[in-house]
Amino acid sequence: MTSEPIKPPSSSVATAHNVLLVVDAESLLLRYPDPSLEPENPTSIADGFIFAINGSLTPQSTINDSSITLTLGTGSTFHIRSRTVSLLAEHSVVFYGMSAGDAGVLSTPELVVKEDLTVPAPDPENPTVPGSHSADDHYWQCTQLATGVEACELSFMLIDKSCEALGYFRWAVDVKLTN
Repeated sequence: MTSEPIKPPSSSVATAHNVLLVVDAESLLLRYPDPSLEPENPTSIADGFIFAINGSLTPQSTINDSSITLTLGTGSTFHIRSRTVSLLAEHSVVFYGMSAGDAGVLSTPELVVKEDLTVPAPDPENPTVPGSHSADDHYWQCTQLATGVEACELSFMLIDKSCEALGYFRWAVDVKLTN
């Protein structure tokens, strides 16, 4: 035990709002069977393959129309992560590029990597007692600068179980930010 007082958390630390982008990898590969294998020249995709989930208080639709609405407020920070719909993890997704337009609604997106984190996992011998393993985490971070609509572009790769890229893709999305 220490006799030094523990400092309270800084009031200037902003809570991040999480946005999860879920990619329907199987449908994407069916629609685009020969995607680009060049990261600098990804295949542009249509609506219907990426679904956004966030902590919004308003009900969310699972219809993908290449538009995401976030209702939070100026100064809010977003952590944008991705996963695939995949029963046995046949495919993974990695967003390797994110850009925002010049409407002044979002800050320039920045890739954040947190290395060697402890990740809980069930122990098969005793599932009610958590085990753990180490893994890296990554997400894209940006901040709301104003209300409005920002045109964004996300570049991602689908990866197989051997960590080989099956294709590189680009998704154009309008992000609407309100207070």
